[in-house]
Amino acid sequence: MENVFTYTQNRNTEKGKCIEKVSIDVYHYNDAISIDLSYHFTYRRHSDTNQNELELHRYVETEHNINLDLNSGNFYVFSQTTNRGFLGESQSSAGRRLRNNFKLLADITSIGFEGGSKKGDGWGVRYSKKVDECWDVVRSIIQPKIKNDYLKQKGYHKIEIDRLYDLIVDFHLDKKNIKGHDLIYLDIQEDYPQQKYLKLNDRKFVPAVLDQYGIKNKQFVSWLSGGSDGLPVILKSLNYLCKLFGDNYIDYMNKIDWHLHCYMAPKNKKVHPLRNETEKRNMVKVIQNWENEGLRTGSELSINGSLITSIYNMLELRSKIENKGIDLKFTAKCDSELDSLHEKWLSLKKYLQKGYRLKYSFPKEFVDYIEQPIMIGDVLYEPTILSTEEEFKIEGHLMKNCMGQQFNHGIASIYVSLRKGKKWVNVQYRKGEKTMSYAKANSPVPHSFKPAIATLTKRFKKFKDIRWVKEKYDLI
Repeated sequence: MENVFTYTQNRNTEKGKCIEKVSIDVYHYNDAISIDLSYHFTYRRHSDTNQNELELHRYVETEHNINLDLNSGNFYVFSQTTNRGFLGESQSSAGRRLRNNFKLLADITSIGFEGGSKKGDGWGVRYSKKVDECWDVVRSIIQPKIKNDYLKQKGYHKIEIDRLYDLIVDFHLDKKNIKGHDLIYLDIQEDYPQQKYLKLNDRKFVPAVLDQYGIKNKQFVSWLSGGSDGLPVILKSLNYLCKLFGDNYIDYMNKIDWHLHCYMAPKNKKVHPLRNETEKRNMVKVIQNWENEGLRTGSELSINGSLITSIYNMLELRSKIENKGIDLKFTAKCDSELDSLHEKWLSLKKYLQKGYRLKYSFPKEFVDYIEQPIMIGDVLYEPTILSTEEEFKIEGHLMKNCMGQQFNHGIASIYVSLRKGKKWVNVQYRKGEKTMSYAKANSPVPHSFKPAIATLTKRFKKFKDIRWVKEKYDLI
């Protein structure tokens, strides 16, 4: 064993609030190379106790290791972070030694080796230069052992994930005699072909994985092997979409732009086949209409707006509810309907867990009077008092505002959904007075609604002393 590279750097941040230490060591054996990365952060603060100033510390320590077999191309990765708080409490991530785990490898090389486990400017110019030196040492050991002429001469100026990750992936594929493709650096983090399917497919990665999933066809192989027009298509995501539609998946996949939605993998390999042709047709419409109503960056179904993640979360929720013996149908045909259906299922799940629902109970004469239709000229306005938790949730999604979180405030205020055809606004009342009104996405109320709101406000003034209660209903 020979230590072919070593580097240690210590830094104190501004005003000495944090003491930082990083160390990098590379060891070269006859048939292996090992890269050890260590990052220590000591955060200091002062506390006055009994007029004596005590210095308190918090420690964060991260250890990474990559051990690469230079004969087989197999590698092991290890990562663990220990966090000891100011009060002495300690918490550690579950450090495990994993074989050929490309996802963890990418984290170690990108966040650790290249980023120094820090945000912002990292460790400075000195660290960057030493990382470059370390890279040159590692590359000089690994790359000459590659057989493929192109990979043996590859400059790693253009990278997919980062230079160290790309190099190890290239070396691994070369040793395993696996033929990759443009997106191999992403796909291999989610899927790895079995030897059986590699042999059946001339050791080509894409056909082997598709064959392994049972979705191999000329269309997919041709499109994915050809570079995907620069669009990232993760095979695990493609499989999830295909499995939605069952054995005749190709008929439905030809009706959607599947290549636009496979950039993010589902949480695991679990699939959710749709029940019948009606559900499949509805799903096709959802995908065809995806984000036609605007970008979905803030949806509870998927914060990142991914169609795959949204559908996975939706159907996984259905499977959990149906374990209770309740049959649910997928009826959504667009984004807004998907959100509404999701809220209904979430409310049902909550109901099954709690054993009851919640609503505000108002006097019947009050509801009948307030909810009378309002005619302004020849235009009809229809007010509805929101009373159940489900109504608040659905209203919030339809209106793209915070109404979904206002149910608990309903004990002090009354919320009304005022509709005119396919448009509507929300109005809040407290003690007979209008306190707030807003249109979709919290935008200003259109002028056309103001006469109707004025009429509605006059009605509320007659019930400024109204009383209501929160109560349980539908008890199980």
